[in-house]
Amino acid sequence: MTRTWSGAAAAALILAAGLNGAARGQETAPAATPPDQQLAGNTLAAVIFLPHDAPRGGGSLDRMVVQAFLRQDGSALVRRWDAGRDAYTVPGEGQWTLADNTLCLDAPALGPGPRLCFEVHMWGTRIAGNTTQGGRFAMIDGDIEAGNSIVAAR
Repeated sequence: MTRTWSGAAAAALILAAGLNGAARGQETAPAATPPDQQLAGNTLAAVIFLPHDAPRGGGSLDRMVVQAFLRQDGSALVRRWDAGRDAYTVPGEGQWTLADNTLCLDAPALGPGPRLCFEVHMWGTRIAGNTTQGGRFAMIDGDIEAGNSIVAAR
């Protein structure tokens, strides 16, 4: 007679093996890279959705496509897509910070208004989140590209 394993029994065996390894001090997964190290020295390429008043009341969202090279010292080289010109704006200087999981961007290229702060979640090269402060709500969705993907026009 052949013995067959149910899915639950197999899962329990795999779980027990993993817990046994952890009890012996063996790591079961590599340590995650701290979020600030995932961002610093890399380019954030993202879409930011910002609210605006609709002509007949209510509201609507504007889409802003941005790239920001986030330097190690907290400065940033930022540009945004100008749909009317079908090109990126000239890169400008800005600032960025990351505290816990709150990413803040402040740059003239982002337009008038207060700095934007997002509660972000990162997995691999993906980043997404929404604003944390009261008032203006915004969302961010994008990727983290290795190195500087922006060439400054000088």
